[in-house]
Amino acid sequence: QVLDFGWPELLAPPLELLCSVCKALEGCLSGHPRNVAVLLCKGSKAPVGVVVGAFLHYSDVWGSPEQALNALSMRRFCEEKLGGVLQPSQRRYTEDFGALLSGRLRLNSSPQFLHHVLLPPLPAYEPPDGQFGVGGDPSNPPGLPNNTPVSRPPPGCRPFLKIYQSLQLVYTSGV
Repeated sequence: QVLDFGWPELLAPPLELLCSVCKALEGCLSGHPRNVAVLLCKGSKAPVGVVVGAFLHYSDVWGSPEQALNALSMRRFCEEKLGGVLQPSQRRYTEDFGALLSGRLRLNSSPQFLHHVLLPPLPAYEPPDGQFGVGGDPSNPPGLPNNTPVSRPPPGCRPFLKIYQSLQLVYTSGV
């Protein structure tokens, strides 16, 4: 049986979808002792890490003794193969999922409003000395004759913000 639970790559999966994946994994693995589940993702390994981490929490709360053994195998796999690919926000998301399942965290059903975003002062970014020729002079890049036009991004760091609601982009700040 093949099930598709895809979600946009750079976004966290909705909690309902994560619960559906965990229930499907539980159904597959508890159906017969020889059943296996294969997780496939295109691109990064991080979505697999999120699913496996969520299922480890799910099986700790809802699992049978057989699933505890399966979870141990998955935990080893996760540590060995996926340990370095998860971003801190993805780790926090799976931990929050486990806290929701165990009752240590509750969802707030009232709407939440984003009023402002504060960024700490950002460092001024300048290319390292010597990157664009002698003394960092962009008018004389190494290997090009004098007066050759060179296209470069302007110096500095230009952060921007994107806000999504229900997987739809609702705001992008100026770049």
